[in-house]
Amino acid sequence: MKCAVCGSEIGLWGRLTSNPDAPVCKRCREQASKQLEVLVQSVGAAQSFKVQYAERWAGQLEETARKYRMPESDAQPLRLALLNNMLKLVEAGGEMVESDLKYLLDLCQRYRVGQSGTPELSDTLIRVGMKETIQSWERGEAPRKECNGLVLQRGEACHWEEGAGLRVQKTQREYVGGYSSVSVPVPLVRGMRVRVGGFKGHPIDHTVLEDGGTGVLHVTSQRLCFTGQYAVAIPYRKMISVGGFEGGFMVQTSNEKKPGIFLVRHPELTTQMLTLAANPPEEEKPRKREKKVPSLT
Repeated sequence: MKCAVCGSEIGLWGRLTSNPDAPVCKRCREQASKQLEVLVQSVGAAQSFKVQYAERWAGQLEETARKYRMPESDAQPLRLALLNNMLKLVEAGGEMVESDLKYLLDLCQRYRVGQSGTPELSDTLIRVGMKETIQSWERGEAPRKECNGLVLQRGEACHWEEGAGLRVQKTQREYVGGYSSVSVPVPLVRGMRVRVGGFKGHPIDHTVLEDGGTGVLHVTSQRLCFTGQYAVAIPYRKMISVGGFEGGFMVQTSNEKKPGIFLVRHPELTTQMLTLAANPPEEEKPRKREKKVPSLT
């Protein structure tokens, strides 16, 4: 049996692992994998994203896979890695172009991302989607979401929802010091003594964060809400500051000592949405056409 690519003889192991209709030797399989891995890495190191570049990258991958008779099980992970790097290029750029997003969406459908997507690719898609929402919001196009598990107030609209965790800040007190006492004899009882004294110490308060469970974080037009084991609602008019940290963000309010501490997947993007909801950009209003005043001369 000869290799369908280079024509060399295929050993026993190659015969057992290759497609009988189009057998490929081990050397050709390794060469194909190496070429496509180099392609994926070069896309990840590119400076910018353009559709014409992306079409060439995707076409090169498919051409190499066909040339070397690469099995679908080997080609699909490389397709997803290529798509992930292209999405990262779009994310790292400035304003995302609608035509670029449309091309990548079509590529997602062609690669069947919904059926075989990796966790890394899913995470990249979430970030790109959030960034697109933020950019549209900054242009005055506020997003609308069907609110789940939250009763909206009159005139209130839900802009964003995502899964989140809650941390509840509590204070624990402990006393630090030592027990001090003296031994005194007992009158009328020979050889008997008792200890008298008291505890000398001072209290120290420690702030601890307890797990408040998981739930849904709602960013509405009037407040930030969390629904789950605990329910939290923070009106924007009482919000003083928003500070992000690795894995979440904290909201300080004007009338509560305990801040709202929420764990989210991408705090830097969620806090941008929260800031836009609390300070919505003004929508561009069409200018009224000025009426010409007829000349009297």
